[in-house]
Amino acid sequence: MRKANSSREDSKWSTLDRNILATIFDKLDMMDITMGASRVCIHWFLVSHNKLLWETIDLTRLKHKGKNVLYKYRVDKEALSFSNLSIKMSRFFFNFRRVKRIKLKNLIVEITKLSRTAPRNVFFNFNSYLQKEDLMFVAERMPNIEKLALPVPLSLRNEKNSFRFAFSQWKNLKTLVMAYNEFTWFSFEIRIVGESCSNLNNLKLMGDLGNDDAETIVHYLQSLTRLSLRCSLIDVEGVLLLIRGLRNLAILNLTHCVILGWYLMINDVVQAATQKLDKLITCAEDDCSVCEDRPSGEHNFYRKNWRNDEIKELEF
Repeated sequence: MRKANSSREDSKWSTLDRNILATIFDKLDMMDITMGASRVCIHWFLVSHNKLLWETIDLTRLKHKGKNVLYKYRVDKEALSFSNLSIKMSRFFFNFRRVKRIKLKNLIVEITKLSRTAPRNVFFNFNSYLQKEDLMFVAERMPNIEKLALPVPLSLRNEKNSFRFAFSQWKNLKTLVMAYNEFTWFSFEIRIVGESCSNLNNLKLMGDLGNDDAETIVHYLQSLTRLSLRCSLIDVEGVLLLIRGLRNLAILNLTHCVILGWYLMINDVVQAATQKLDKLITCAEDDCSVCEDRPSGEHNFYRKNWRNDEIKELEF
């Protein structure tokens, strides 16, 4: 009798409408689908190709162990003993329990096998130690990206050709979030983005921005309407240059920034913003709890604030 009940449960999962099953799969993360659900049976494998599952590739919630090794905690063994768990769900958990960790590059390869060119939004984990091969592979296999969250480690700083190639593929890019977790400047990357991505309207930079970076933004990114420098370090003269120089800029976010010379020229900034912008966003109080967290270290500070922003288009 137990065997017959199991067969009926198995049959229900096999004949379940693909759109309904895709809705269920959509609750899983990238590793669940690629390394677990897609390997259960041919029916689940076909459902795993549904484009709706791959519109957003969100790698931010996966854990990093060392450089570019992603992992998840094992599924609780008790999960396999639920009386209402079907044979196919048991197979899913069994497949997934064997996967403890996987290299970022290998996970991306598995994702592209199922997603094809469907991804429109790609969000990397802040701790991703991207190599030039990773960046070029993503650009080549996911050319239709419109929103991208990309940490830029020093490993990419000397790979100008790969950076140029990647952004030359992303002609549809509209929203970009870039962050550095080491002391450096953005000028080269900004120029490449500006030369390649004429549709870019929303930009968020996290790091240390010099006045040269501000000049580069003004020169190459005149299409910007929303700019966030949330949690960055910048000179007040650079802020004024951005406000006055970006013709289409409507919203500027300066929350939780360290702005050199801010109190000496705050009236100039407010006046320029009032004349030009629809909205200037700053910390509401002098004793901002987020700003007080900065002494814990720049890397941890940026990591904690990587996904958040007061401009909704720049959240992910």
